[in-house]
Amino acid sequence: MPIGAVTFDLWLTLIWDSKELEEYRRLRRLVNFYRFVKKVRLLTSSSSPPPSQHGSPSNIDSAQGSRFSYSDVRLALESLQVKAKELYDRGFDIHPKERGRMLFEILQIKVPKDVEEALYERAGNILSNSGYFSRFPSLNPEALPTMKLLKRTFPRVKIALISNAARSARAYQRMLKALGIGDYFDHLVISCEVGYLKPRKEIFRKALSLLSVEPSEALHVGDLFKADIVGAVACKMNACLYTGLWHKYAQYTNPGEHIPQDFALQHPGIVVKEIERLQDVVKVAKLIP
Repeated sequence: MPIGAVTFDLWLTLIWDSKELEEYRRLRRLVNFYRFVKKVRLLTSSSSPPPSQHGSPSNIDSAQGSRFSYSDVRLALESLQVKAKELYDRGFDIHPKERGRMLFEILQIKVPKDVEEALYERAGNILSNSGYFSRFPSLNPEALPTMKLLKRTFPRVKIALISNAARSARAYQRMLKALGIGDYFDHLVISCEVGYLKPRKEIFRKALSLLSVEPSEALHVGDLFKADIVGAVACKMNACLYTGLWHKYAQYTNPGEHIPQDFALQHPGIVVKEIERLQDVVKVAKLIP
């Protein structure tokens, strides 16, 4: 049976970022969430002030008479990262709305029951969208030609994204459209919305379900051996390790891990390959029986 679907990892497969842009987005999240929380505190009279976590003077929230500053939000965001990592290490991820709720809890801000869900969702949207409206990561120059070649070679193939990411599918859809490849994707499967990280089987199975294909009909492409290749093969999907952007790892101090020589032999009947050119995905797809 010919290939039915190709799923792609996102970061360092289709796009990459710079330290400058990462810092820009961090600051946008900080500023936007601070402004949002200030408004919330002005509207709620039952808020409890966050505990003092620094010695410098804080801005005064005149409506509440409590100290509140950028430092409070910065420390809350850092605390959220620590809590999130504890879940990451177990293969779980957190929905943006739940991240919003957790931040309110860390900041000890209480809101009325009748508006809390809407406020948590708004907080999650701020965390997802900040810094992603005009300044985007760099697109892999191989990405668009690869999408075109896939569709030309396999007109009926479906394409999906499977990414470990903390932002919503809506945020990434907007970004991918701006980069010129968004219309090629039938589905975006993001770990924070599924609740599981690669290499957990649940996130791959979610993609297969949305695509309505059997694992043997699907090929997953990504840059990480454990997250992408081991995860996909565990679900009986074909897999392709892409090394073309490994030189970008320098800023993350994360050296790439090649596919062990005996790995494919341990999984007969599944196509497992390593490529340096993204367009070679098409050649690998043709090997699938």
